[in-house]
Amino acid sequence: MAVWVGSVPGARSQGNWTVFNPSAGQFQVEMPLPPTASQVQDASPVGTVTTYIFTAKEGDGSFSVSYSDLPALAIQFVGAEGLMGQAKASLLRDQQNVREISFDPATINGLSGKRLVYATTSNGVQRTGEAFFMLNGSRLYVLDVSVPTGSEALAQKFFQSFRLNN
Repeated sequence: MAVWVGSVPGARSQGNWTVFNPSAGQFQVEMPLPPTASQVQDASPVGTVTTYIFTAKEGDGSFSVSYSDLPALAIQFVGAEGLMGQAKASLLRDQQNVREISFDPATINGLSGKRLVYATTSNGVQRTGEAFFMLNGSRLYVLDVSVPTGSEALAQKFFQSFRLNN
């Protein structure tokens, strides 16, 4: 697994939040500050899959968008539901003290996918996590927010700002 981390250009301020619009990502979203970029490469039976991750952390909140361009063979054999389920399992595996609450079909801004709600505790702070998984062609997007319980309005602001630039 290879990892790259760096700063991300291409953001402009809008109020206290930043509109982030990476041309290669083909999306735009508002974040509380410009995100940090990283890449992860994973070997799979159908080839190496590179995931591009953009994360903004402010205070106790964490906001991220990631995307992976998947081989057509993976989509054919595993299907959209299976791929989103695998992404969900990976996201939960990376958390500590996590409890899945729900994983249901959802729509955000006309985009269909699956919504995960989870609870976790870190440093004694109860947190609410919410993620949205969506397959657009061969690209899997994962939006993930973790905020202290009671701050869910910040998560909704993040999700409602997400748009594809197709």
